Amino acid sequence: MREFVAGQYQAEWSMLAAAARAQWPSAVARSSMLRAKFAAARPSSFQLGTPEPGRSWTSREDPARQVAAVWTVPVGVRFSGVVAPPGVARLYQDLTLAVRAPSGGQPGQIVGEGPASLDAPIIQPGVVPSRTVHVPILMYHRVGPLPIAAQHRTQYGYQLAYELTVPPGQFSSEMAALVAAHASAISLARLSDALLYGLPLPPRAVVITFDDGRLSPLTYAVPILRRDGFTATFFVPAGLVGRTVRVQHYVTWAEVSQLANSGFWVEDHTLFDSIDLWGLSAPELQPLVKTTAETLMRHTGRAVQFIAYSGAYPLPSAAQAGPAEVAVFHTLASMGYVGGVLDQQVQSSTETTAGLWQLPRLRMFPGESAAGFAYALAHG
Repeated sequence: MREFVAGQYQAEWSMLAAAARAQWPSAVARSSMLRAKFAAARPSSFQLGTPEPGRSWTSREDPARQVAAVWTVPVGVRFSGVVAPPGVARLYQDLTLAVRAPSGGQPGQIVGEGPASLDAPIIQPGVVPSRTVHVPILMYHRVGPLPIAAQHRTQYGYQLAYELTVPPGQFSSEMAALVAAHASAISLARLSDALLYGLPLPPRAVVITFDDGRLSPLTYAVPILRRDGFTATFFVPAGLVGRTVRVQHYVTWAEVSQLANSGFWVEDHTLFDSIDLWGLSAPELQPLVKTTAETLMRHTGRAVQFIAYSGAYPLPSAAQAGPAEVAVFHTLASMGYVGGVLDQQVQSSTETTAGLWQLPRLRMFPGESAAGFAYALAHG
């Protein structure tokens, strides 16, 4: 931590365990990113809490990378410069270092890097650079058996449930196709590291997301993701956790914590995913978003900085933003969010975006052919 506060990032490299080093493109890339990230914020001091033994560490960028029996050390960082967006500085008061204890004459090594880690809270640089990357963002909802029409009260309800469901066999085939293509599943934070700080992306990067907080992805998708070593982001409506609404079952808080502790990301999907946010004032947004993010953070112990907006994006293109949309972006930034993903009107194979607030996604449908999936990846 003394090296971190002094900005001696290259010196930290020798302290990292192999599992930690493997997450980075190189020592030079790590140092370059951290210099860019903390240039305006300027860490000035730190405080350490009481170490606790017997925990395990799992990489949130590669859930297959796990280290058992590590010591965890609470750590907080104070800054002397400008930390943006507002509220992010407090997220650096509750981070964790994970240390593999000395053994057999070997010194202890860092596996979880706390404020220097890839999954540390995102800080907005003083000047946002212009960079372009090609990263498809896949949008799933339910992964499980196709719905039964008789269990739905209306044909519309059945059709909606059908279109939101990807059968487990299809999902498995799609993940296998990513493996065959040597794709790397990354988080939205990792995407931000590339766009904001210039950290090189792994080859054929893709982001995998799940909306709505349904139980079925935990049951059917997570084992496949673990099989293939892919991380994913789960957008959870805080007000639906633990509930059953007719035939829809939602994850419990214990399962939300389980996801966060086993290499996956939990981000915000508003309170009930039922109210469009566009045009709402800050007091109207507060119970729908900021309160939900704080609730998620209490249960996961992880920062929540991304949101999946409720409902379809109201404009024809993800690249467009009118006064109502810009106002919501500004309000969300004041609450500590850094970006949002869209359910836009057209597939992102024809879309681009100029910022983290308007990230378009590829909606995954049941019955998608292998050729269609390959095309979506190439053009999404």
